[in-house]
Amino acid sequence: MLRKLFQAAFLSLVAIPTFCQTPYLSNLKAGKDFPLYATYAAAMERSNFVLDEGYEFRYYADSLGADFVTDTGGDLGLGFKLKDKWVYKVADMYKAPVITSSYPDMVTYEFYPFKDIKVEAFFAVHSSTAALLDIKVQNNSRAKATLTVVPFMRNDYRAFRNVGTSGSMITFDHEEYPDGWTLNHELPYTDSIQNVFLLSEKPDFAGSFSSKYNEAPAIPFSVDLTGQAKRQVNGRTYLPGKVRIADAGRTVRLQLFVDDDLSQMITEKSPVVGGAQPVIDNGGYFRLETALLNPAANKYTIAAQYGSQMSGRITGTLDDKTQRRADVDLEKKALPASVGEPGIKVTPNAIALQWQPVKAGTRYSVYRRAYPEAVYKRVANRLEATTYTDTSINPEAVYGYVVVAHDGDRMSIHSPEVNNLPKTVFDAYVQRGVKPGAPAKYAKVVAFSKKLKLKPGKSAELRVVRVVAAKEDERQKLMQEAQDLLAQDLQEYKKYNEALFSKTPAPEFEDPEKTALYWSANNMMRQVFYPAEGKSDYNYYVFSREPTWGWGHGGQVFHESITMLAYAYIDPVSAMNSQRVYLQRQYPNGYINYRTGSYLDEIIKHNGQLTSSAPWYSWLNWEVYKITQDEAFLKEMYGSSKKFFEFYVSNRDSDKDGLCEWGGEAILESVRDALVAVWDEVGYPTNFESLDLNCMLVMEAKSLEAMARKLGLEEEANRWKADHERRAALINKTFWDEENGFYYNVDKNTHRFTFKEENDLKRDEIIGFLPLWAGIADKQQAERLVSKLTDPEQFWRPYGVPSLSAKDPYYNAKGYWNGPVWVEWDYLIMRGLMDYGYKQEARELVDRVAAGMTEVLKKDHNLWEFYSPDEAWGGYHRTYIWAGIINRMMLDTYKTKPQVK
Repeated sequence: MLRKLFQAAFLSLVAIPTFCQTPYLSNLKAGKDFPLYATYAAAMERSNFVLDEGYEFRYYADSLGADFVTDTGGDLGLGFKLKDKWVYKVADMYKAPVITSSYPDMVTYEFYPFKDIKVEAFFAVHSSTAALLDIKVQNNSRAKATLTVVPFMRNDYRAFRNVGTSGSMITFDHEEYPDGWTLNHELPYTDSIQNVFLLSEKPDFAGSFSSKYNEAPAIPFSVDLTGQAKRQVNGRTYLPGKVRIADAGRTVRLQLFVDDDLSQMITEKSPVVGGAQPVIDNGGYFRLETALLNPAANKYTIAAQYGSQMSGRITGTLDDKTQRRADVDLEKKALPASVGEPGIKVTPNAIALQWQPVKAGTRYSVYRRAYPEAVYKRVANRLEATTYTDTSINPEAVYGYVVVAHDGDRMSIHSPEVNNLPKTVFDAYVQRGVKPGAPAKYAKVVAFSKKLKLKPGKSAELRVVRVVAAKEDERQKLMQEAQDLLAQDLQEYKKYNEALFSKTPAPEFEDPEKTALYWSANNMMRQVFYPAEGKSDYNYYVFSREPTWGWGHGGQVFHESITMLAYAYIDPVSAMNSQRVYLQRQYPNGYINYRTGSYLDEIIKHNGQLTSSAPWYSWLNWEVYKITQDEAFLKEMYGSSKKFFEFYVSNRDSDKDGLCEWGGEAILESVRDALVAVWDEVGYPTNFESLDLNCMLVMEAKSLEAMARKLGLEEEANRWKADHERRAALINKTFWDEENGFYYNVDKNTHRFTFKEENDLKRDEIIGFLPLWAGIADKQQAERLVSKLTDPEQFWRPYGVPSLSAKDPYYNAKGYWNGPVWVEWDYLIMRGLMDYGYKQEARELVDRVAAGMTEVLKKDHNLWEFYSPDEAWGGYHRTYIWAGIINRMMLDTYKTKPQVK
């Protein structure tokens, strides 16, 4: 069955040609500092939307293991023991991992855990629900070696449950809950999941542990989907400069009191009413339910801490509103030093705690939570001692304890929670052979161990398989799939991928790091595609596949589809089919909804208007045709493009003056949907004649003209020509500011650069350069635009053109639309520079953007939603499709633009 599946997918690709050399991605020597994308997910043909496990290979952090990490589904790790030495962390390896081949769904790598012990590994994500890791261990020494191999799975999100072992198989369950966006948009999901973890040989040990490094067993946060939030305080924790915290869900502690009552609190371990998400997510967004403490509370106090240095505290008032927004800005040592994780000793009639003192004179309070209750209640107040014994316990109950420190009137954040659950420690087993007893109720780790006796020069192979399915699915079928994967031919994955990329242009950039970036982006772009399923008769993409998050996982929109202008060089048919997704969902009146996926038609009504996506539709269809030269596609998409354009302009010119304004939910429709200088500090987009929108409409009409002429529709082509020429003239008349040599939005009613205060619309935003892309500026205007663009104090920053001038007081290089480099917008500027003859500037812009992306890729091996223009930093969402447009930028500015073979 598996072989047939591979053969069908392989035959859908072109026959692989003869290469004069090994394909780039099959011939790597990529250590941790090599700029390579290292996230893996199933090939499009073997993917499905509802239950989909992808894995990030974190081989580059010395303090961690070379693990395959998921967002919430559990991580796959591998450790080794030789004599008395245990090696798991990269820093402890004799030679760190080096990747030898890498494709969207597979990676091969090699490393030496010990001197003369070589490991060659092959990891493949076979499908959305199955992955395998194959290892070959070779003894290159002159002596016999007895090596213990320990494959394991770890879950830091929620514990594994119902663990069972049988021979070479471990079965267990886990939960992966959807975020609020997914629930609100009624997308399908699977939250209760069964697992089969299978070893190819009979293990010497198979079992589970409640703790990895002697930390307290983790009790999963409770989920309440039926309740209604009341007096919830939500917001985001920020580092200085409004920088979000990566991995905040695992690193930030939160504490809530109400009405100055310090006798009880809730923390980041408490539940969220009416949602499935934890109190704080990995982006730092938190939700704290004050009603859990007092449904009629009038005041709240929130404390937050990240690491040992950064902390903050805020207070505010409450009313009957369901939710209230309040962000916490962290700074150095805003709170007193906190207590480390206490030690705990459990006896039948008492629970004793002990902790290290913070400093002389510190007092300590102890809070206890009786699970499943949400609230921590104070059981000891301002102790001088660093011990506490709780004798008021029910021996059958589960209790959690935290300790806070008092420095005078100042209170610290709480310690990590400890509890009275039995603790079995994975590290104690691998270091000292301490085996667990009964399976852990809440397992942090499930593991095998297998001894390999290797003669000099000999090798042995092991394979582990992980398969998942909805909990209600038949377990036997899952077991059989895992067994089948033990025999899977690994070379079929590589052959499939080499065929997939066989027609992709292979430019030889002078800088080898650009080549690595190019192939990394190719891998990522392909990886975010799903096959036709659900409502969609065509393959489609999501913004961001791994990790899974609602906003990035719902479906595709026009502005993300700019990436098709790079992706079409990989798979032109798939790129065209992605555009056909829009055609299939188009309304009879021409409307295309904001976002479209296999299970989503996101139609947002606002003030009587339907929200669409920014009009990059006709232009995209024409540009994709220019690559593919597919006449059938052109005919299909011309009719669809024409209908959309006519719908759009007839519904976005409220004053009928020939210039359009953003409509529907206008901030969302405008693409620039957060931290926009004009939207935030001047007014809502519908108040303005929109410079960027009208530039897009010029390019839409130009593309319609080109499509019509290609189809021999001269009369229609002439009509489109007249349309874009008229609009271009209006843009120059209305939006050009001779004083500043730049284009700005204007007040819809007065056509002045003033809305509330004189010239308050004169904010130097990236949209002011779009007339270059749209071919609207004359020669003199272009010169002034390029002069501003290449000013290092404004837009010509080290790593690209920011979304707002660095001179603007609202500028933040790590903000959102108020400073970061959005690669697809820099692509539009590059196109404008090329068209106006500024080819050297275009190349330099691409160099800068590529350099920033490459430096980040070296550090975290991911491709991000946007980048800092001033330092090597990417945020806030990874595996983001539109970062792939860098490939088109590099192709367009280096040598001759290739044609699809």
